Amino acid sequence: MGGSSVDHIHDQMDSDPHYPFNLVSSWLPHPSSNSMRLFLDQVLNTEPTEYQPSVQAMDDLLSDNPVLTYLIEDACKQNGNIHVSDLAAAEAVNFPRIASKDELLQAFNTLLTQTPQFIDNELVGLPFSALVVGIDPTQSGMTLFRLPMFNEKMSDILNEWNTYLGSSASNWVFGTEGEQWLSSAAKKSYQFEVWQKDSETLPYWTSWNSFFPRQFKDKDASRPVAAADSNRIVVSANDGSLFRWDENIAAQDVFWFKDMLYSLSDILSSELPDQQKIIDDHKLIDLFTDGSIFQTYLNPYNFHRWWCPVNGQVLFDPLAVPGYFFNKLVIPDFAGATTASLPYLAQVNARGIMVIKTPDYGYVCCIPLGMSEVSSIVFDAAMTGNPQVSKGQEMGKFEYGGSSFALIFQKIPGKRLIFQNAAGDVYQKQPVLPKGSASTGGNITLIGSQIGQWQDVVHDIAADLPWQSIGYVNEGDAYALKYVGNLWTANPGIDDGNLYDANGSSLTATQPAYAMVGAPEGALIGRIGTNPPFLVGDGAITPKGQTGLLQLVINDDLAGKYGAGLTDNEGQVSVAVTPAG
Repeated sequence: MGGSSVDHIHDQMDSDPHYPFNLVSSWLPHPSSNSMRLFLDQVLNTEPTEYQPSVQAMDDLLSDNPVLTYLIEDACKQNGNIHVSDLAAAEAVNFPRIASKDELLQAFNTLLTQTPQFIDNELVGLPFSALVVGIDPTQSGMTLFRLPMFNEKMSDILNEWNTYLGSSASNWVFGTEGEQWLSSAAKKSYQFEVWQKDSETLPYWTSWNSFFPRQFKDKDASRPVAAADSNRIVVSANDGSLFRWDENIAAQDVFWFKDMLYSLSDILSSELPDQQKIIDDHKLIDLFTDGSIFQTYLNPYNFHRWWCPVNGQVLFDPLAVPGYFFNKLVIPDFAGATTASLPYLAQVNARGIMVIKTPDYGYVCCIPLGMSEVSSIVFDAAMTGNPQVSKGQEMGKFEYGGSSFALIFQKIPGKRLIFQNAAGDVYQKQPVLPKGSASTGGNITLIGSQIGQWQDVVHDIAADLPWQSIGYVNEGDAYALKYVGNLWTANPGIDDGNLYDANGSSLTATQPAYAMVGAPEGALIGRIGTNPPFLVGDGAITPKGQTGLLQLVINDDLAGKYGAGLTDNEGQVSVAVTPAG
């Protein structure tokens, strides 16, 4: 790969905070860090030992099948090419050199008895991913990791690791105050004081798997549920950080890395015939086509259980859909491939599917997502048998790792789900993501807190109020605004019966204190953020390429500079807001 390609990639990295090279979620150290170097040295240079049964079974599979033999050998060859490429040098990464199948499997064997731990004060939370990062983004590696026979053996290896993580041998990371998960920095990151423990003395938790899905000491105090009795307010199903949201998602969007579009036909599918029959019988793709999606990702310090985001009835027993381990987009990215690939992972990795039917706001699909080796998805037994569930009720948990969570909402005629927090702040579609060892910053979404509010598509714009935000964020999208009814009046005591619609009066606003000089006085006016205003009147399309909140107002003297201003107005006009096109 030539230097010009490297320069191009780094230009994109520097200019775009959303570019996948910049997306990290604190599961792993930066590839150029000393901790990553120490980890790889430790794993790749450990004295060989006899393979554990699951690793031996993988060795037998890769050795006996000529196609698989070719794929693993070619992936290691491509690994070598990347290792010496200009890109690897430009990234200055500790890129694992995996020379052969035997070296990879011996490293797997070593990892089977390792707990997620801190090395040089940085967390190596996904040790298998840190190892295979050199081959899973290659073409042969991706092909290998998507083969069912390979995934079956990989699942056995990770299940054996999970057995270790559920044993007392794994709790050494809680054995000494001031070290590992009991260091002051780690304790601060996961708020040590608020959690239930197996013991109030060392080692506190009997195993890693006891620690990871830990419960709050006081659930109501730590994570109160917003508007518990109302489905108009939607709450987060998990602790995490917003990755992105979107609306009007299509059944068959063409998916690719640049735009990261979601395909419902892939997300809502399973290779298991019994599961696919349930999906088809309930027509889930049709049910959620044109709906909205809200996807978050979890860092290692988050609460790793999930709660129901709404009140309603579970439509069918939840599905745990098997997926592909370590499967990412083929991109030359060693730092942020996993987080960058979240929409892709929603379609190919292990995931759960649970649908709640609400009595008043349609259907909600809850999708916990596996990521890399972090694919143990466990629904609570209370979710089976079509039960009625309450907002904030436990839905399930991630074991030995957590990753991402997606909520998909049905499109409801006449209503729109505005993704905003309790303070009324509307989330950006692609927010700047958290940074640092604990994923601080960004849009944090605590379980049980408000992430959205259903609003009528038709909005009433009061004649006596200044610029009114109606919750729509324009990020280059276009919205169609259409006047649908209601009237307002100015000086009702004097001009009784002189009523106006969205087109206003026959006069033209000429004073600079008006919302839009040159437009009819009393007409409906819009603006996007701090951009120049535009005339709505009976109808308009929002200007292209503008970013910010959509606001509307009656064209009047907003500051009362030349008289009563807005204060002598009464009534309202109603406007429908829908995506254009």
